[in-house]
Amino acid sequence: MSATSWTQVEKLCNSYLRKPGAATASALDRCLKRAGDFAEKLAIYFVRKHTKLAEANVAFCLSSNDAFPEWGCQFDEATATFVLNPVGVIQFYNDCLQTLPVQTRPDVLRATLAKEEWSATRLNAYKAELRKLPCQLHLFLLLFQEMARVLEVTHVERRRNALKQVMSKTDLDYQNFLWAFRELEGAYDYLFGGDLRTKIQFTWWEAEWSDKK
Repeated sequence: MSATSWTQVEKLCNSYLRKPGAATASALDRCLKRAGDFAEKLAIYFVRKHTKLAEANVAFCLSSNDAFPEWGCQFDEATATFVLNPVGVIQFYNDCLQTLPVQTRPDVLRATLAKEEWSATRLNAYKAELRKLPCQLHLFLLLFQEMARVLEVTHVERRRNALKQVMSKTDLDYQNFLWAFRELEGAYDYLFGGDLRTKIQFTWWEAEWSDKK
């Protein structure tokens, strides 16, 4: 999807979010129907390279009863399709914009917060860092995050341990975001050339935010 096309999608999504209804939903539907080729390219170049997803597809979510859902991407197991919802993507992007960076050092937080609070704070801190990503790249990010969930990338290490531990949804979301961002780095280099972290000055250091004390 060209920058011009995404600008149009983003504009229509924001119009829908300001005033949901038949007119704005219909206009966005027409725009997304024209983006089928882009969705197919996402599947070819970034989804099907994973063996487990070799037969998967990508499609854009259209409105139902003149309304769009709140999620950004969901996998439809019946059709093996990753369904992207730009309205949800824009909502997630706006949520990141409104999330303030954490000012305290991670090691201080880890020593003072309970596990649940620590996990929530870490996820919010990561979302604050994601504010640096251009809006269009959040579309890729949420696709890759859903791929991480389907591929169960966070389960690999735990399967190797005799004693399995249940990971909270907050921790799963965070770990899936880490995997998704690595996929995004590769996609960015393929599409535009160059290092994404350097381009946007992404300064997240995973080791600083480790669960281990």
